Amino acid sequence: MIHVDALRQMAFGICALCAAGGVLQIFWPENGYKPVINTVLVLYIITSVLQMRPNSSLAASEIFRDTLPQNVELTEYQDYADQLAAEASVTALQQTLLESGIQAEVQLVGDICQVNLLEETDAEAARVILEANAGTMSYEIVTGGDAF
Repeated sequence: MIHVDALRQMAFGICALCAAGGVLQIFWPENGYKPVINTVLVLYIITSVLQMRPNSSLAASEIFRDTLPQNVELTEYQDYADQLAAEASVTALQQTLLESGIQAEVQLVGDICQVNLLEETDAEAARVILEANAGTMSYEIVTGGDAF
C-alpha cells in the first residue's frame, strides 16, 4: 500500500531529523544564541518534513482509484465532486451575504448561482460581494416579485 509506506517514510524522516537536531543542541555552547538555534532547528525539521511528503495528488489519486468499485467510471465521481463543490460555494455565498446584512436566498439553478434578494436596495452591495467572492461561478441577481 502506497499510503502506509509514505507514512513510514515520513515518520522515519521526522525521527532522524529530531535526532540530528538533538545532537546539534548537545554540542551547541550555552550562550545568548541558544533560543535562535532552537528556533532554526524547529523550522528546519518542519520544512524538511513538508518536503518529504510524497506527491499528494498522485498518492491521493492512487488511493482513490484503489477504493473505487471496478464497474464505476471516474467521470461519474468527478461530476459528483463538481456538484458538491458548487453546492458548497452556494452555501458559502449565502453565508457571506447574510453576514454583510443582506437578506437573500441563494440557490443553484443549473450551473448558475441565483441570488434572490428580499430588498432591491441591496442589489448593488450584493453584486460587489458576489464579484469578490463568487470566483468563476456564474451568478444572477433576482429582485422584486420573483425573489422570494
